[in-house]
Amino acid sequence: MRSLHRFATASIALWFLAACGGGGDSTTGPTGGNQNPGGTSGSSQMTATIDGKAWSAGTSLAIQSDPVAGRYLLTGIELGTNTSIVLSIGDIPGPGTFPLGVDGVTVAGGFGGVVIGGGQTWNSPFSGNAGTVTITALTTKHIAGTFSFTGSLTSNGATGTKTVTNGVFDIPFNSDASLRTLPDSIGSKMTATLNGQAWNAAIASGQTSNGFISISGITDKQTLMLTIAAPTAAGTFPLSYTSPNFIWAVDPNAVKPAGAQCCWGVTGDVGTITFTTVTKTRTRGTFAITLSPQPGTAAKGQLTITGGTFDLGMYHTP
Repeated sequence: MRSLHRFATASIALWFLAACGGGGDSTTGPTGGNQNPGGTSGSSQMTATIDGKAWSAGTSLAIQSDPVAGRYLLTGIELGTNTSIVLSIGDIPGPGTFPLGVDGVTVAGGFGGVVIGGGQTWNSPFSGNAGTVTITALTTKHIAGTFSFTGSLTSNGATGTKTVTNGVFDIPFNSDASLRTLPDSIGSKMTATLNGQAWNAAIASGQTSNGFISISGITDKQTLMLTIAAPTAAGTFPLSYTSPNFIWAVDPNAVKPAGAQCCWGVTGDVGTITFTTVTKTRTRGTFAITLSPQPGTAAKGQLTITGGTFDLGMYHTP
């Protein structure tokens, strides 16, 4: 819920910035040189192709919204068409490639959006793989990189999808950014192969409570959740659907028993999980399990989860 709330808040803020046409000073550039590879000049450039048509921002804006969590808001507006592109990204430690279609709060990356006219909006969905943003330069003065995404999460009367390709940006910050090393608990990732299909969590979290560790990954199509006794050291442990352990897969859009893909996990399902790192602030490892459909739901056939990986910042309750 925390991630979804911040996603909605950031989306509204970005629409406001785009609609108001905020702009950076095109004469502002970095001082003292750029220590990141691939950097340019912070020249207020933002261009892309939207549904095959060239788009170029007449004015653009970059804001560091949270230095502690490495969060940034970027927007540009093409004045003639009143069409904006907005990017909200978080958990960004520096240059690198990050997914779009994630929350940018638990999972490093974020979302992209297209806003037209009075507010018709196309956002990248929580699919975990709606696109990418590559940061090539991040200094106290500017942020630069490339991006592409598909927006299919619509609002304010928008229909269909918007495909954004060939995105490029090099924008000075509205005020100097503060570049810090991110806390070890910031930034998570969870991936797997589900019945042969790649899956990348849009929201991922880990938590310990009352002697147990819970790990979860969520997308708009499939959620994975597991709980076992918290390990005290690295090692391999069994997974099962036997109390007090818990392993479950569910389509978050499904309503039992009518959902298209709900739910998997019954007594007798077994698998393994390997913890390679176990600290108070972070856990890493791998997992695999085959889950059976729950009786009385619309789930059909077994769900085979292979190649599961997790690298999670941890939260704790007494």
